Amino acid sequence: MHRFFRFFLTNIELILTAVGLGVILLVGIISSYYGIPFWVATAIGATAVGIVHGVLFWLLRRQQRWVRQQAIREIREMLEDLMQNRLQTIRMSLSMVQLQHPGQQDIKEKFDNVYKTLKEISSIVGHISEESLISWQHRYLQTLDRIAKEQSWPLLKK
Repeated sequence: MHRFFRFFLTNIELILTAVGLGVILLVGIISSYYGIPFWVATAIGATAVGIVHGVLFWLLRRQQRWVRQQAIREIREMLEDLMQNRLQTIRMSLSMVQLQHPGQQDIKEKFDNVYKTLKEISSIVGHISEESLISWQHRYLQTLDRIAKEQSWPLLKK
């Protein structure tokens, strides 16, 4: 049963399309027995199937978007927790170094710079969303495409 359910979910678009076509043809065939023209019945059936498909696909897409957002939210929370742990480690290390070397201001400045950088990374992690990931992917795909084209130029010159 689990295998069938997984197959169904993997191929739901194709299965629903095949079932929809079957329903359209079946409605046309059945209606022709009652004196309704085949093309009228199939047109009405196709409209109904189209509406049902639209609603189902919209619901599925909405569910998939919610699942992705939930996964991103969980990953963001995990990364924020890791960052906070690292920030606390830096604070403790700074305190220990300051106790051991009370007069060295440059050590404190270095730790402050690291702490500031980690705070910025933590802020970026806090703003991760599906849209920002898509934007990041698009930006870097353009860069990779440009690099690939530039690398292929010498080959074209030969």
